[in-house]
Amino acid sequence: MTKKVRSRKGRWSDKDKQNGAFMETYQEFLDRISSFEKKEIHYGSGYFRGSPSISQKVARDNTFRNFYGDTIVFALDDTMKEKAAEYAEILHRSAPECFCERLAPDTFHVTLHDLSNSPVLRDVAEELFENEYRVIEKAKEIKEHEKVKIKMKSKAIFNMVDTSLVMGLYPADKDEYRRLMELYLIFDDVKKLNYPFTPHITLAYYNINGFDLSVAGILEDTVNQLNHNEMETELNVRNLYYQKFRSMNDYIDIINLVAAPDRQR
Repeated sequence: MTKKVRSRKGRWSDKDKQNGAFMETYQEFLDRISSFEKKEIHYGSGYFRGSPSISQKVARDNTFRNFYGDTIVFALDDTMKEKAAEYAEILHRSAPECFCERLAPDTFHVTLHDLSNSPVLRDVAEELFENEYRVIEKAKEIKEHEKVKIKMKSKAIFNMVDTSLVMGLYPADKDEYRRLMELYLIFDDVKKLNYPFTPHITLAYYNINGFDLSVAGILEDTVNQLNHNEMETELNVRNLYYQKFRSMNDYIDIINLVAAPDRQR
């Protein structure tokens, strides 16, 4: 029996489902992120080593290594960028041993849709070329949403798959969620992903060598204190960009998707 999914008007279409997009109802989305975005964070009772995947982005000396790719992101408004920078500063100051090189505040963003990435440029170069062309083709669809602003609330700072600390965000209600997912689906035609969408702002990547229990406790206390706060922000479609990156600290705006000129046929 085929499960129905929501469409642009409140139900996902059968075509969207067949195309492989992860279509959750708003409540399913909230239930999923609530299963791992907790107000309290715990690093266990031993040495925290992090995920081996950190080594794709971070070198042994804890600087960011070359990591190539492209992505669709919302640039943050000044208020949210300043708050994210403040939180990152608090985290690094409280437990510097836990983290690698700091992220530059100008890199803070909310990813709408991951596209392609690889630590080896030649492995992804052709995809990047093709993605750029296909993203530009989608700009006309984005312009139909150019007046949209999506209200988001902060969930919690949480451990993202043992690689980083991120600030989780969620749409304020089901209508905001529908607007967000309508945008997401546009880029699912460019690159389909095998995991569901979890909106967040990355604040800091972990030390590639991990950290011990004593500093883990300090970090836990800091995060748990920060998670007493709640914030709201808006994601403005006028601030939606196609970016390429050379490392997690080196993003390049390729086009603003609302301001992009229409492609002539």
